[in-house]
Amino acid sequence: MYVAALQLDYPVGESLPQRVDRVIALIHDAPPADLLVLPELWDVGFFDYDSYQETGRPLRESSVRAVADVAKERGVHIVAGSILERDDGSTFNTVALIGPDGEILDSYRKIHLFGFASRERELLTPGSRLVVTTTPIGKIGFATCFDLRFPEQFLGLRELGADVIVVPAAWPSLRRDHWKVLTRARALDAQTPLVGCNGVGPCHGVDLAGESVVLDAMGETLGSVGSHPGWVAAEIPTEATQAWRTDFPLVRPPQPMRVR
Repeated sequence: MYVAALQLDYPVGESLPQRVDRVIALIHDAPPADLLVLPELWDVGFFDYDSYQETGRPLRESSVRAVADVAKERGVHIVAGSILERDDGSTFNTVALIGPDGEILDSYRKIHLFGFASRERELLTPGSRLVVTTTPIGKIGFATCFDLRFPEQFLGLRELGADVIVVPAAWPSLRRDHWKVLTRARALDAQTPLVGCNGVGPCHGVDLAGESVVLDAMGETLGSVGSHPGWVAAEIPTEATQAWRTDFPLVRPPQPMRVR
């Protein structure tokens, strides 16, 4: 599976429509890939809390529409980062997977909302469902940013058959080392390739760390982009994942019950 993740910057004064247009142009020029990935809340910017309520839309009326159009034009699967999804009076931080026909194949609502020096937990509703979606290019599992601190979620995605786990994020520079450790740790825990797609640079008063990365099932780096905007692209050898899991088993087989 060839993947490419966009490490996006957030210029001061750029409006939401301007950002959507810029990202669509960047997708048009993206490296050849089976799967393209955008970062967390890429259209509004994660730390623009004051605009959360007015920006939230039903999934099919959000910025996902423009991404769906370019997915169809390019004939590629796209993880449309995450957007603010408004549904039945609640707002969610939602990742959408778009197929090469431009249809929304599945969506994942962020389960672990961030509460430290953040209003996300105050403004949004957490999701409650692990998501792994079967596609012609493989089974894709989803997590978002702060989810990285909860290894059980990634073990659950492995149990659901994920061939790769995609993690859109808006991770601050202040905890850059945590991002680098946790992305690798979660790939190692679940023995599953991982794509970490972060923003970079100033974003509504918070500096984002960048360091977007593609890791294999052994936690080895297949591609990274450092601290500047741009694409990180790599081929994930998904066929090697099962061999590694077999050779180095971490999931214990069921143990017989002992009755006294």
